[in-house]
Amino acid sequence: MPRRPEFTERYVDALQALAVATGRTARVTNANGQYALRVDFEFGRYLTATNTDAVTGLADADAAEPWRVRVFDPVADDGPPHMVADQSGTWLIDAYDAAVVDLLPPAEVRGEL
Repeated sequence: MPRRPEFTERYVDALQALAVATGRTARVTNANGQYALRVDFEFGRYLTATNTDAVTGLADADAAEPWRVRVFDPVADDGPPHMVADQSGTWLIDAYDAAVVDLLPPAEVRGEL
């Protein structure tokens, strides 16, 4: 049963937070029955955000479950995407910020640049 409209309404604040943080449109996506918030970037890179490990991927918007943000890069040979960051946090934006730090070169993380 398609639940994308239901999750879009339920997660309007989370979608807006991701849109502001990334400067891109955020949406609810369904891949093989797994619902997640998704933001697409250049060169096929994208992130997904979920707040439960249950089969639906999204729990109640006010659930006490931690947020999990994962960033994926496409694979050149059309295989499954490669996960390049995977972080969790109590708050969606904290998990997003931690995932972004994973994407930075080590010198930038240390503040040397």
